[in-house]
Amino acid sequence: MVDKVEEEGSHERAADRGRADDLGFPVGDKPSLGDAAVVMSLVSEFASRVVDVRKRYNQDEITGDEAQDEVRALARDYGSIVMGGSADYTALPWNDPLRLGRRIKLVVPSIDGVSDPGELLFLTIGTSLSSLASALEAGRVSDTDGKAHTKLMLEDTASLILGLR
Repeated sequence: MVDKVEEEGSHERAADRGRADDLGFPVGDKPSLGDAAVVMSLVSEFASRVVDVRKRYNQDEITGDEAQDEVRALARDYGSIVMGGSADYTALPWNDPLRLGRRIKLVVPSIDGVSDPGELLFLTIGTSLSSLASALEAGRVSDTDGKAHTKLMLEDTASLILGLR
């Protein structure tokens, strides 16, 4: 049997070399921002919460201003997580304003009044999801096209957060 410390690619080998964080392995019980499933889950959860805000707006439970405020608050929260600002997740060196933040600012168009790159990314996604929902509601986009567009947007976002794009 091969010693796990000697097995290339194993968590034990990475931990033995003091690089478990750099390789995306979670340290302890916290989910890692280097794990594609964790990042995709965060992005999908954000999208679901934006859709919930849109539903409440359409049911006249909240005003347009309140809906915008809620989406912006969600964008700040999720942006902070992916930029390494949450103690609930293991962040990698990549989850930093000088690395991921710089990449986001190169890829995502700026928004007046938004300086945090994580917030910028999620606010852009939230705005796009709201626009897509509006187009679906008006019949300008089919359900099939809407689902495909949403899936592609969320996958692209996860790839950007993971440094794959």
